[in-house]
Amino acid sequence: MIAPTVTNLTETPSNQMQQAERIWSSPAELTLVGSDCFTAVPAPKQVKLVLVSYKSLMKHQLLNSLDSASEGLNIDLSHITNRIRQFDVSSRFSPAIFSALSQLTEALCSGQVTDVLDVLQDFQITSDEDFLDGNFRIGSVLTEPWEKPFIKDVRQQKIKGVQEQKLVLNPIIATDTSEYSDSIRKALKLLKLVEPKLRKEFDEIVTRVKLFGGKGYFGLSSPAVFGAIFIRLPVKNHVAYFLEHLVHELSHLTLNATMAHDPILENPFEMNQAPLRPDSRPLFQILHATFVLSRNVSVSRKVVARFPELGFQSQLVHFEEKFFEGYSTLEKTARFTPMGRQLFQSMQPLIH
Repeated sequence: MIAPTVTNLTETPSNQMQQAERIWSSPAELTLVGSDCFTAVPAPKQVKLVLVSYKSLMKHQLLNSLDSASEGLNIDLSHITNRIRQFDVSSRFSPAIFSALSQLTEALCSGQVTDVLDVLQDFQITSDEDFLDGNFRIGSVLTEPWEKPFIKDVRQQKIKGVQEQKLVLNPIIATDTSEYSDSIRKALKLLKLVEPKLRKEFDEIVTRVKLFGGKGYFGLSSPAVFGAIFIRLPVKNHVAYFLEHLVHELSHLTLNATMAHDPILENPFEMNQAPLRPDSRPLFQILHATFVLSRNVSVSRKVVARFPELGFQSQLVHFEEKFFEGYSTLEKTARFTPMGRQLFQSMQPLIH
């Protein structure tokens, strides 16, 4: 057995992203994040600073985790740590590097030598090119090795309110998925037309869009595979559907990276009614939902104003109703940090 001595930035995935853990041992790059980065309004320059800092924090944690493994197992891991130290945090990373941190932390926390050795072997056989492959791609789930542990964890989750029924998340076996990838690209083109700064934010953060069949989730994302967005195949209205879920999951990732630098809420686990769920949820999940909805409201209003023929009106009504619910709950019950108050107030102009 080896004793864990590290904290985990990439927590076990759940829908409506889990709160990123605040780490106090901050590398120098964290000083780049100023107060203007705490906003719900798309701001590509600020997001880029947050991402550099977030990746620096991830790299810092990964090196600490490898040091813990080296000490606990009494083996030399310098051939791995020397590789990681060379990674440039200003470049785009693959979700593979975040998955590696998540898996190593989980193995260390288990205290099982075999689990840790298995993860270290994955490090040895994964090339730097795979860790740093930030090229944007659209395709089925389970086409890259880093996805397997994440998908396995997701499949263990239960559908809320359905006794013992697990989520279903299946790969797409069809040889031709161009219908869906074309619709995603059309949705991104539409996003660029109506909300160009949010599209730039997307280009900074998202490296993969992964498609799946199944039930239980329409979409998901996680700090454990940061940069990846998973979306269930739609039945109809492909462009509108993909636009909603691309904005939704992108916004979760943005807020998770931001919350790694400030907790935003002083009472994150206080339970209240959630705007997108039939049951009560912790306030940090309500904050996530409200943040996401603020972006869907903004985008949908602009689509309706410029392209009314696309039929986004009913979608906009739904987003506004749920956003107002979440905003009202936070206004009444949330205790914000100074940066959290600033972020919350940035959503206020959408209330009218």
